[in-house]
Parts: sequence; structure tokens; C-alpha cells
Amino acid sequence: MNLHNLLADKSPTAFAVTHNNNLTFAKLEIAANSVAVKLQTCGLKKNDRVALLAENSVYWVAAFFGIQKAGLCAVLLNNANKQDSHLAQLSDCDAKVIIGDKRLLARLDSGLPQFEIDQFEPADSVPTVDGDIAVIIYTSGSTGKPRGVTLTPANLLANTHQILSYLNLGKTDSVLSVLPFHYSFGLSLLLTHISCGGRVVIDNRFAFPAKVLETMQQEKVTGFSGVPSHYSILVNRTEFLQQEWPHLRYLTQAGGAMAPSLTQQIRETIPAEINLYVMYGQTEASARLSYLPPEKLTQKYGSIGIPIPGVELVARRSDGSVCDTGESGEITASGDNIMQGYWNDPDETAKVLRDGILYTGDIGFKDEDGYFFVVDRVKNFIKAGANRVSAKEIEECIMEIDGVSECSVIGVQDEMLGEAIVAHVVADSLEKNDILRHCKAKLALFKIPQAVQFHSELPKHESGKIDKSQL
Repeated sequence: MNLHNLLADKSPTAFAVTHNNNLTFAKLEIAANSVAVKLQTCGLKKNDRVALLAENSVYWVAAFFGIQKAGLCAVLLNNANKQDSHLAQLSDCDAKVIIGDKRLLARLDSGLPQFEIDQFEPADSVPTVDGDIAVIIYTSGSTGKPRGVTLTPANLLANTHQILSYLNLGKTDSVLSVLPFHYSFGLSLLLTHISCGGRVVIDNRFAFPAKVLETMQQEKVTGFSGVPSHYSILVNRTEFLQQEWPHLRYLTQAGGAMAPSLTQQIRETIPAEINLYVMYGQTEASARLSYLPPEKLTQKYGSIGIPIPGVELVARRSDGSVCDTGESGEITASGDNIMQGYWNDPDETAKVLRDGILYTGDIGFKDEDGYFFVVDRVKNFIKAGANRVSAKEIEECIMEIDGVSECSVIGVQDEMLGEAIVAHVVADSLEKNDILRHCKAKLALFKIPQAVQFHSELPKHESGKIDKSQL
């Protein structure tokens, strides 16, 4: 089975995607066929790479499935990147064609054939080809050079069915997507809802969060998904927690650790019948590795939960041996959703894939009940003097303070300490001493930030994750 088969056996008149207008499953099939037919006239071979450069739209969805129907590999470019990044990735993957927004294509001088994403002639049918590589998604690496995560149809289908099994999605479900589809979390929303015959409602206006809430109400969505900063903004800058949501059935959060204090605030404020799923994963795992069952949330604040069906998670010591209960080590994962490797980069692949096991780079432990907790990223520890300090622990401490809506902690070079701890904070009517006073009451002395910098907002990737490299 291939990804384009997800469109089969769906009610033809049911809405698949909503963005300014509604696209039924029947019309999505025709639109995907039109893309596939055009690509098949370009002399491309099975598994050749076709870059997709556009904002979320009904056309993006049609182009994605059209690429799959033609047996080609979709390279999901981040439209927030600049030309140099695009050109480097296009060269790395040896892309043959680009499909994109007219505005973005006009800025890109790649020398490759380019097709505007909304300019394909309708086609009722097309000979389909099952490709071996579904997508390449570029993600940051330990060297700073983006790496192309290579995922097969089998990887993505496995993860799609794994997610469906615990979210219990059906054809009456609809999700509001503010996450870009070129981001693995956003792609998983698209694939799961298409698979179950549900609907994806696109809103690219999270810079105006009140508008997003209007869309949620107007479209009567049953679900919303976001990264921690999305929820922080909704809680602190909108009436999200005060409004009534009669149609909302679930919320999902992934894309980094959300402060337990924020999770608790949301859980204690929204109606009990709205399930809140805290989830964990990586692009290298097709998106998802674990979830915290909603009924366990209040007992396990801060946990990433249990492995999703079909995935095994293990905390390992540096020698590869399995950690004891409660002992921290690097979290590793295995399952049918794990990537094939990084495109054209065997050295980086060998660092994270060993004997089919993915080494996530996250340090964590499993408790006596089998629930996992992430302590921090391997790369997110700060070496302050003789101590190894978790940035995540300090961030969660600062997020407990009333008035703080965002926080990111980094280490900066320091002659005496090696690295000094700096907290970057978005807060209303607070001063440095307010932050330090709370930290001193909660944390060991060597974990107290040496500096606190206030911001009106923190720099973010298009996915909504805080961009620590800019800080």
C-alpha cells in the first residue's frame, strides 16, 4: 500500500480539506491526479525527488498526493527559509522539479523546472506508481547542517495507523492545523485525518491567534494540535480558556516539552470531556513515539507517557546497556515508523541509527509504572563549572511564575564557568529579581541563571518551536 491509497474508499462528497474553500475527497482525487499526470510527462523516474515549496493550502495537499501517485519522492521545503538554504537542499537531494507558490518560486533561481502549485489541469484518472521513498524532510543536525530525514510509505503509514489507534479518530473528526505540513507533526495531522475520512481545517494566521479561535468556532472543529508556544500564546494572549467549545473533543501537544505548570493550567480549566494528549516524537520517527493517556495526565504531569502501539522505547547507558527503573539514559526507539536514514549522509546516519535502533538524543528515564520522562536533550545541557545543568528544568521552574508566558534557557561562553546560564523570558510586569527570587527558592545555587533577558516575544521556527540558535 502507498500513501495515495489513503484517498481510496472515502465518501466522495465529504470534505477532506478546508482553507478559504472546501475540497471534497472526490475533488482532491482529481486534483492529485492532475499533478501526477503533469509530472509523468516530465521524464522522471520512480523515486526521483520533487520539491514542494508552499504554505499550507488545498493545493499543497493535492500536490503532495499527486507526487505520491506518480511514484516520486516529495521533498518538503520550509517556505520560511531563504534562497541559499533552498538551493543547498535542492542540490543535496538532487531534486528534478519544484512545485510551489508563485510568490516563492519568483524568489528562487534554481534552474530547475518549476510548476505553480495551483496551475494544473484537472484529470479524472491516472496510472499510479508505488514509489519506495515517500518524503525527505530536512531537520537540523549536530553539525548545524540540515539533514534530510528519509521516510518510506511504510514508515508513514505505520505511524499513521499507530496514531489513529490511540486518538480514536473517525470520519466525523476535524482538526485545526496551524502547523506547516512540511513539519513532521503537521504532516501527521494531514495523513491521520485523510486516512480516517476526517477533515483538516487550515489556518496560517497564528500571528493573529484570535483569528484562529474564530476559525475553530466557525468550523466546529473537534481537535486542535500545537507545540508548546502555541498553547502558551493561546492561554496568555487570547480568551481560549474562557470560551466554550461545545464541539471540541481533543487537544494534542508535541514538538518539545510543555511546562508541566502550563499543562496543568489547561487541564484544570478546560472541560473534563475534552481530552488533552501530551505526545513525544521526532521527524526521524515519522512523527510520533509516545503519548500520555489523558486519564493518566493528572497523575503523571511532566511525563511523555508510554510508547505508541508498535514502538519500543528503552533508556540506555552510554555503553548501550539498558538502564534500571528510574535511571536516566539516552532514550532509544525501534519500530516500523523509524526512518531509513539521512539522505546522502551515512556518517550522520550511523550516529543515530544502530542495528535498526534510533538514538533520539534525549536523556530520560522510565518510572516504576512504565511511563517515560525526558530530562533534557543531550545538546541542551549546560556545562556550568563542574556541573551539567538541564536547561529544561530551569525553563519549567521559570514558567511556574505568574505572568511568564514564554521562557528559553541557554548557555553562553564564560571564561570562569565554561558556560553561563542565561534565561530569555517573555513576561508582563516582571523584573529580573522576580525571576531570580523564584529560581533561588526552587533550584540549587549552581542552576540559578547568571543573566535574565526580557523580550516581547522569542524567535521561533515556522513550526512554532523556539529557535535557540537565534538567542
